[in-house]
Amino acid sequence: MDDGAIGLLEKTSSLEAACLRAVRLQERLDGLLREAAEVQVQLSRADGSIEGIPHYSTIEGQAHELGRQLSREVQARQMNELAALQPQTAKCPDCGTRCELHLHRREVNSIDGPLPLQEVAAHCLCCRRDFFPSA
Repeated sequence: MDDGAIGLLEKTSSLEAACLRAVRLQERLDGLLREAAEVQVQLSRADGSIEGIPHYSTIEGQAHELGRQLSREVQARQMNELAALQPQTAKCPDCGTRCELHLHRREVNSIDGPLPLQEVAAHCLCCRRDFFPSA
């Protein structure tokens, strides 16, 4: 087998491994979503927010709130991961001085409600200004 064929074989097996991992992760997510739905139904009965035969709008409202909670959690985790992957320094957009980056926590309002995020920020001592490098 020549080097080109070996490289193609390695790329193919790497792609297959990535696809298999994606399938396994999707199956895990599907199971976790089913479990979250089951827990939400049990919780709504236990806390009395649903008694007897509820109007469908009550069921739908609770389902939407659970979806909004999940959305906020995903947003926070994605943004925190992006912030953690940032380099240690960034150039000031005004003067070009290298400035140390720091993580800051702030609350933002998403379409699904407020959530805490980690973001990177820097302070340029030369310009005496703060800046927020893009991810």
